[in-house]
Order: sequence, then structure tokens, then C-alpha cells
Amino acid sequence: MTYNNNHKKNFNSNKKPFVKQPLGNKVIVVDGNFDFALRKFKKKVQNSGLMDDIRKNEFFEKPTNKRKIKKAMAVKREKKRRQSLELRPSRGPSNRY
Repeated sequence: MTYNNNHKKNFNSNKKPFVKQPLGNKVIVVDGNFDFALRKFKKKVQNSGLMDDIRKNEFFEKPTNKRKIKKAMAVKREKKRRQSLELRPSRGPSNRY
């Protein structure tokens, strides 16, 4: 008895060919699909943090202002850390007896 294997469909027939994207902020346009390549490029730039760095260095910032902002952020982090410690239940010795 033989079976007809022609009834199986190839589900990957409509799938686009896989193209390995280069490292860095480069993308390859496949089949003239520029919109897809632009979306990939925007995502790569966003994940690399390049735009944040550009915005940060767009204007000159005095060293005193940098230190002031850095200290303010440290104070804010410490305040947040202390608040989270206050909300936790204490792990001290229990009064069992």
C-alpha cells in the first residue's frame, strides 16, 4: 500500500527569504521593501541609544550643571531606595515565645 504525499502543502512557500542584517546601524533593503528596512533601522537606532546621546550632547552643558543634575539624581535614587526599604516587612527576630 502506498500513500500519496502530494496533499501536504509547503507552508514556507510564501515566506520571504531570510537576510541576515549587518551589525551596527545598517540594514539591507530586500526586494525593494524600503518601509520594512526603515522600520528596522529606526528600531536599531532606538535600541542603540544613539538618539538619546545626540539629544544629551545637542547643547553644551556647564560642568557645574552636570554635577548638580548628577547629585540630584543620586538623591532621588536614595530617597526611592529608602522608601522601598520602609515598605518591606522587617526580618528581625520574631517574638514566638
